[in-house]
Amino acid sequence: MKISNASKEAIVNFVIGGDGKLWRSRTGSQLVTLFQTLGFRDDVYDSANGGLPKLGNSDLNTSKSNYVKNRIHNITDINLKKLIEQLITESFDKQAAVRSLNEILNMDSIQLEYNDNIITWEGVKISQEIENEVVFKENERKVIDAINKAKVSILAAMAWFTNEKIKEALEKKRQEGLRIELVIYKDGVNSTYGVDLSDFDSIEIRGTRGGLMHNKFCVIDNQKVLTGSYNWTTNAESKNDENVLITIDNDTATKYSIEFRRLKPLI
Repeated sequence: MKISNASKEAIVNFVIGGDGKLWRSRTGSQLVTLFQTLGFRDDVYDSANGGLPKLGNSDLNTSKSNYVKNRIHNITDINLKKLIEQLITESFDKQAAVRSLNEILNMDSIQLEYNDNIITWEGVKISQEIENEVVFKENERKVIDAINKAKVSILAAMAWFTNEKIKEALEKKRQEGLRIELVIYKDGVNSTYGVDLSDFDSIEIRGTRGGLMHNKFCVIDNQKVLTGSYNWTTNAESKNDENVLITIDNDTATKYSIEFRRLKPLI
């Protein structure tokens, strides 16, 4: 997926906001804080010296418009997607925000959808070499391979998670800027033997119906689903008879994404 420079320029005013109807209004300081979270860690708002960071070799004060335009033109694709999703989630009317953005992004053959607190991108494609695959051996390798191919997001509800190799694969994708969210079962196994998820957007829960949170599924880019008996544990890989079903189907993935959002509401 490639967003053109023309589309980037068109969303500058959306980032600044202030229309009072749709887009959140941001001060200069808030704009700097926003872009600090999107890769521009050295940006500083200095009210004593003109406020917004100077651009290039210029000694002139920077306007909001020029600052946002510069950062959007220099942002990574992953962080640009994050920015656009944040514009939607912070807007006063999310469906209207999606329509406004689609009027721009349609020129780049990109279509956004917003349903049940889930934002999907049409035009973000993953490999279509397979549609369905059932795995009974080397499950760990298949899971890590699927994670490595992720482009935008990974949502996983996993009863037990003790496999360090799978955690390392997720960590690599987290550092690349993908949206990664995790739900695991709150019990002694995970608290004693589970991997360290403190750097991830994760929660531990009991079952929502009085029993266990016994799910084992992962949704990648809202297009690929991994599910089956296989927990992300060392025993599941080295001792147990397990299975993993890998399916590429947007409709199925959306259903799993909605169930994930029920387990872990968007904050």
